[in-house]
Amino acid sequence: MIVTSHAANDSHCYAIKNTDQKNFCLALVKKKDSYCYNIRESDSKHMCVAQIKNQKSYCYSIQSHDVKNHCLALLK
Repeated sequence: MIVTSHAANDSHCYAIKNTDQKNFCLALVKKKDSYCYNIRESDSKHMCVAQIKNQKSYCYSIQSHDVKNHCLALLK
């Protein structure tokens, strides 16, 4: 699972070697869901889109029970 981060500087994202984590970071920093769709790991992709769009409906597509609950807890 990808750990969420609210870094304000995208240069730190580019320093991340793991492609999925890099795209998750860029999506959050730039607030663009297009980066989420480049994430290969399905649960992380759904978590990313849910956060960027602030829509709980994406959380329900997450397979891992723990990750799904984490997603639901993050969104209002």
